Order: sequence, then structure tokens, then C-alpha cells
Amino acid sequence: MVATASRSGIHTRDRVAEWGPDAPWTLLREAYYLLMKQRGETLRRFGLSSSEYAALRLCAGAPAMLSGIADAAGVTSAGATDVIDRLEARGLARRLPDPKDRRAVLVELTPVGRRLYREAQSTLRAIFRELSRTLSASEREALVTGISALVRSLSAGES
Repeated sequence: MVATASRSGIHTRDRVAEWGPDAPWTLLREAYYLLMKQRGETLRRFGLSSSEYAALRLCAGAPAMLSGIADAAGVTSAGATDVIDRLEARGLARRLPDPKDRRAVLVELTPVGRRLYREAQSTLRAIFRELSRTLSASEREALVTGISALVRSLSAGES
């Protein structure tokens, strides 16, 4: 009997069949919940929230504007200010004047922030590579095909 993990236990194929047309969406929600739980637990080991990690990720390549950090972290501009305040207090980021706009502020990572980001990113990648190894080649291919189709469908609805 095929089973899938759930927040509430294990779903058997019979149980999934009971969901009818809602089965893919129920399973997608469960998978998302479990992935975000794993990601959150990993980030907490580095002393980071999801919003803080998103800010570090955005600033890792080049200094970023507060509005971009707010978008990347899924928070308001006031929330992004709080995130940057916390990162700055820990010595992970610093604010810089924007040379193109004296009213704007850019945020860049400090060497310590860059190092912490790389360590967290590397750990997350390793966890998800290991998760990927638990799937057979055909399961990985089916997952990529299905998710790609879903992204195309959702993207088409945005235009």
C-alpha cells in the first residue's frame, strides 16, 4: 500500500482516492506545510526567521532597497525595517545611502552576514538534495513535470 506523510499521520492511497478532485491540492498543501516546517526548523538552527533569511538572500548578490526586501520577505515596509533592524543589531547587515537617491537607503550584508547566509543556504540545499534522493528517478521526473505544468497554468492566469 502506498502512503504519503501528513501533518496528522499517514495518508494511504485509499484515503487520497476519497478526496477525489481535491487530492492534488490537499497533497500540495501538505507538502508545502512539511517543506516550510523543515525549512523553518533549519533556519532556526542558524538563529534566522524566514523573513531574515529572505533579506539575506536578496542582499547576498548586491545591496538591496528596503522595498525589494519587503517584497522578498513578504512583509510590509515597516516589517522590512524591523527585519533589517534585527539583522543590523546582530552585525549581519548594514544600511548604506543610495548613491542614486539621497532619500533612499540600501542594505548590504556584512562579511559575517554573508558567511551565515552561505552556511544556511548550503544546509538547506543539502536537506533538499537528500529529500530528492528519497524519490525514484521517475518520481522526480513526474514531480518536475507536474509542478512545471502547475506553474505554467498559474502564470498564464496572471497575464
